[in-house]
Amino acid sequence: MFTDWRRHKLVDPIHKILALGSAPSARYKRKQIKGHSSMLPGQEHIGTDEIGLWSVALLAGQRPGRDLLARGFRREFKAVIPINGRPMIAWVLDALLNSRRIGRIVIISQDSHILSDPMLVQYATNPRIAVHTGKAGISQSIMSIAGQSTLPWPMMVTTADHPLLTTRMIDDFHARSAGSDLSVAMVARQTVLARYPESSRTWLRFSDDGYTGANLFALRSPATWNALQLWAGAEQDRKKAIRLFARFGPKLAFRAITRTITGPDGIALAGRRLGIEAQLVALDDADAAIDVDKWSDYRQAEAILSARDDVAGVEARRTASSPSAISVFDLDRTLTRQPTYTALLAFMAWHRARWRLLLAPVVVAAMLGYLVKLYSRRRIKEIEHALLIGKAFPRQYAEALAEQFADRLEAGGFFAEGKARIAAERSEGRRVIMATAANAFYVEAIARRLGINEVVCTRSTWNGDFLTPEIDGENCYGDAKREMVESYLESHGLARGDIHIRFFSDHVSDKPTFEWSDEPIAVNPSPRLKALAEQRRWPVLRWT
Repeated sequence: MFTDWRRHKLVDPIHKILALGSAPSARYKRKQIKGHSSMLPGQEHIGTDEIGLWSVALLAGQRPGRDLLARGFRREFKAVIPINGRPMIAWVLDALLNSRRIGRIVIISQDSHILSDPMLVQYATNPRIAVHTGKAGISQSIMSIAGQSTLPWPMMVTTADHPLLTTRMIDDFHARSAGSDLSVAMVARQTVLARYPESSRTWLRFSDDGYTGANLFALRSPATWNALQLWAGAEQDRKKAIRLFARFGPKLAFRAITRTITGPDGIALAGRRLGIEAQLVALDDADAAIDVDKWSDYRQAEAILSARDDVAGVEARRTASSPSAISVFDLDRTLTRQPTYTALLAFMAWHRARWRLLLAPVVVAAMLGYLVKLYSRRRIKEIEHALLIGKAFPRQYAEALAEQFADRLEAGGFFAEGKARIAAERSEGRRVIMATAANAFYVEAIARRLGINEVVCTRSTWNGDFLTPEIDGENCYGDAKREMVESYLESHGLARGDIHIRFFSDHVSDKPTFEWSDEPIAVNPSPRLKALAEQRRWPVLRWT
């Protein structure tokens, strides 16, 4: 299906002569690759370069588990989520199709119908594009067809979550890839931060600079087979620099860790370890470094695409989308001056069984156990509950004391600026939700004093009319908080991609929710959150 559109070129003897320039290196011919015969799968199909074109493996699959962005847009795969009015993969396909260096494009995905979206039908009928159902991993999927008629050498590998990819980047990369078996596109840290100082990427640190990947790889011939095999084993280490370097031997690992080798020399040394010539191609466009892995990436990429677009088109899309606006507030030390959980338990013990306060040293010892990781945060809450108010606390007293505790907070335990901000959010027409690790049996009474009707929180277990220490489900903390808020919104028919989230919190443990939100706002931040907010340029509020 790929040959008809260029068959006339195959009869040109000049192109046949040019094909000699892309044959496997002499070193490869002399040496068998470990574990393979000298004739590797597909070696007999070294053909794309006969006419000076490269085939492309476009990775559009998904790692195990539901992708957060795909979930947020009610899509099965991230590659087809809309960004700036089009499916993300469409931006990448256009960049590839417009390059004179690119021939056939093979989309590798678990979904054989990935181009069935009405906005992608034009690509489904393009004779240069095919879809290949992927195998267990990225590298295995490529290796299953590399060098065959479907995906002949030389080939480029890129990803569908790189909507900022441009034809200029592709052509620049290939123009600078000549002569090496393997080329890896990266962008220097100083290049990225000069344009996007707030950008957060994963950096590989070398003596000359840090580098981040640009999701562009050029593999010229079957000589790169060992590199594909290494990739198969190292996919899980792609974000862990030390473990990644260690796969290339102790010499590179040591020099990378001690930063006594430059980025280009490090990639070259890694290539020699594999018996090939490898090079780092440092692109000069900061946009090449920005793929879309998380919500902050998505917002940044969409803003960049919008800036590239005409103003009228951008405004039309913004008007069409009109997302619902939701403001999410943490509770402890965000809206309250002090943490509430231990204070509430002590308050209940004082009114029902004062003798339990004598167990305070045991509570402190248990907390120390949590600090040294003997107990999980969930478990320490259950232990504290059992020690201070027992394993069966009557509902009538639990509810009455929760109301009294909330009254005390209202008398002076809330930040006045916090209550005013809640009112201001509502005046903007925003829906206000509280998301807190505090337990439901008392936090709902506090929420009512703050005028908040929707609460996502930790749930305790009731045995009939008695409150028990066991937590029902997840402790609403860290990653679990973000998951619980998103699940709550979905239960109300709201997908993440259809809403605008503004999030307020004081603590770095809420980093997952901060990064998931559209407008993260740090309130009276802890030291670690303050440092993170300064790095990411998040607004910081000081409430007294």
